[in-house]
Amino acid sequence: MIELSDYTLLPIGAGNGLNGFCFSIVEGDICSIDADSPDDAHLLLKAIATLVRPLKGTYKFMGKKLDFSNDKQLLSCKKQTGYITSDAALINNLSIRENLLLMRYYFENSLSLNIDKKTAELCANFNIYDKLDLRPGDLRPIEAQAAIAIRELSNSPAILLIEHPESFVMRSQFNMFKEILKDTLSSGCPLVFISHDKGFIEEFSNRNIFISKGTLTT
Repeated sequence: MIELSDYTLLPIGAGNGLNGFCFSIVEGDICSIDADSPDDAHLLLKAIATLVRPLKGTYKFMGKKLDFSNDKQLLSCKKQTGYITSDAALINNLSIRENLLLMRYYFENSLSLNIDKKTAELCANFNIYDKLDLRPGDLRPIEAQAAIAIRELSNSPAILLIEHPESFVMRSQFNMFKEILKDTLSSGCPLVFISHDKGFIEEFSNRNIFISKGTLTT
């Protein structure tokens, strides 16, 4: 599904960057990241999501080499990538409903859409259904994070990237969130995640990624 070859990434934050690594993801992979630098772990998620341009290397998505100078080509890849992380964001001047529908507005070329049954059920599960017409600033931070998770999950992603699922939703909702993830992953959707929750890692992971001083191994 995804293949990164001879990939080098400049560092972010206090990280080391990632140097000349090769990494691939196939259907059914559920990969946990263990890194000596949190910034390097986050950098790998950003790289898989095509949010950072490599210093060198090749990115293939579904067998097709991506051209990072072609934003439209990257948009098609981004559409199929669920990105639930600390730097994922909602658009502040749109309602939660509009944020959830934004990708559909673009690809279906219509502004007269409403949320589907699956999305409505997710909103109800995370207790934000009655807040769909509010803007992100009117929500508590944990509710805004839930809206981000709903947006990414409702798009039926081909691959899912998650940073610290144990802190992304309220603790009382964590078991429900895990069940929703299991349903999403049951189709073979790969998951790459960072977590400090040993129980979550043991329950979900079938592959480990190690990053030490800028070197990635699996």
